Amino acid sequence: MITTVLLDLDDTILADDLATEAAFMATALQAHTVAGVDPHELIEHVRTFAGREWREGPFPEWLDGIGTSGIEGLRARFDGEHENWAIMREFGPGFRRRTWEKALTAMGVEDINLAWSLDVLFEHERSETNPWCAGADEALALLSERYRLGMVTNGIPDVQRVKVEATGLIDRFDAIVISGEVGQGKPEPAIYHHALQLMGVAPEETIMVGDNYRRDVLGPQELGIRGVWISMGRDLPNYGQPWLVVESLADLPAVLESL
Repeated sequence: MITTVLLDLDDTILADDLATEAAFMATALQAHTVAGVDPHELIEHVRTFAGREWREGPFPEWLDGIGTSGIEGLRARFDGEHENWAIMREFGPGFRRRTWEKALTAMGVEDINLAWSLDVLFEHERSETNPWCAGADEALALLSERYRLGMVTNGIPDVQRVKVEATGLIDRFDAIVISGEVGQGKPEPAIYHHALQLMGVAPEETIMVGDNYRRDVLGPQELGIRGVWISMGRDLPNYGQPWLVVESLADLPAVLESL
């Protein structure tokens, strides 16, 4: 008997990739207005330099393990109680500004003030842009009528907290578990054990729903949690076997009701 549904956040409930692209474009268009740069080219340079700076910064392996990246770091304040966040708070402002400075320089624009303003603008645009995946809002309402809901998401604590607070999701879950607060990310067992403990439930009465096959399906299934993969039109990988496959979160309530 299923009593509890754990859910991923990014590209399961909220359209994270779409939101990031929109924030990048809004920021790059401002750079185009001020300095005449090509917005698409600027975005590509920002992505490139963010990746390089991130890999050369503190704890790249740990950050990869909690499922974050330089792109997420471009909007982060790096709040959090884990000891590594104190170091990241020192690294973060310089990382963010250097990324925009180098991206502009690569396009022949030497303007520190513009780079710094783009840094501020990108954080603002990304914080204000949190679209729902189609049908996800309604799906959560239906699921909450039958099950307890928990969230298990990878990411930087303050970045993920901004999303759940801005969208009202914080009030719709019995527990919200963020990898950057736990210190380990999906698919590691520790983050799922933590979620189960917070919820006070056993693995066999729990399902995990998400779009990442390894992190959201195969990882929790090793602990006895049934995995539901959101395929978004993708073919099922030729390894492992999810408990259920649905096209999107919008489809899940009806599928569970039919079981």
